[in-house]
Amino acid sequence: MFNQNRIYRLFQLINFLKARPPKSIRSIETFLETSERTVYRYLDLLKDLGFEVVKDHKNKIYIACDTESNQIPFTPQEADYLKKLILSAGKSNQLAQSILKKVQQSRELEIGANSLFKAHLAKIVEQISLAILEGKQLLIKGYSSANSLSITDRLVEPTCFTENYDAVSAFEISTKLNKYFNIERITSVEVLDKKMQYIEQHEFNKPDIFGFQGKNLNKEIEWQMSMRAYLLLKEEYPMSIVSIIHLPETNKYHFKANVQSFKAPGRFVMGFYEDVEVLGSKEFILYIQKLTKK
Repeated sequence: MFNQNRIYRLFQLINFLKARPPKSIRSIETFLETSERTVYRYLDLLKDLGFEVVKDHKNKIYIACDTESNQIPFTPQEADYLKKLILSAGKSNQLAQSILKKVQQSRELEIGANSLFKAHLAKIVEQISLAILEGKQLLIKGYSSANSLSITDRLVEPTCFTENYDAVSAFEISTKLNKYFNIERITSVEVLDKKMQYIEQHEFNKPDIFGFQGKNLNKEIEWQMSMRAYLLLKEEYPMSIVSIIHLPETNKYHFKANVQSFKAPGRFVMGFYEDVEVLGSKEFILYIQKLTKK
């Protein structure tokens, strides 16, 4: 049996590894405040419980999540049905009891991790709201950027939330830019005892599909992609869904949209170069060609 602290860490690790970008062993050590040996024990445990723990070409770790299957090994109906089948084998069947235990643990982990994650996000939203209300600066801790593939702290002055509280618009002090921060990629926040100093520079423009703010969506991008690239694009950038069309005759996916910057879509294309065929615009094709030469 796990003690409460170990269960809590397991919940933390599940959500940490589901959030992009992939994490190094060292960053997981720091996040869990534990040793490398213990990290590998937790990873082995996740595999035993049915999670697909993947190591990419840079030896960074993540939990493979198929958004079509709700990111868990079994649906509630599948788990209940499998449980009935296993119990029909009889209590004396040790293999059946071993499988049953894993099914139950998997469901408990999913429910517990999701509940913990929602409570965690609610606390973050509450603290950000407090900073906005009191006009104070905010320290965003451990922000996982899908654009730079880094995890860093950000000193900001929050402006407002986007629809459904998916993200917060904030003025980042180090870059002097108004940016869009995904709530689910924030590890924690701290409301500082320091008043906002750059209110006259605060702006909120509805972000594009890739989270970039600006006044002009004047850059067109268009490509065709495999199911693999489609699933990751939808997972990383949920707003892209409205711009994607499935092509049943080829089982490919067509994507076309206007964006503020080529930077994020360019990174996505380069990361899935064999899965994406760039169709336009001419400016975007030239941008990708320059990245390829580099």
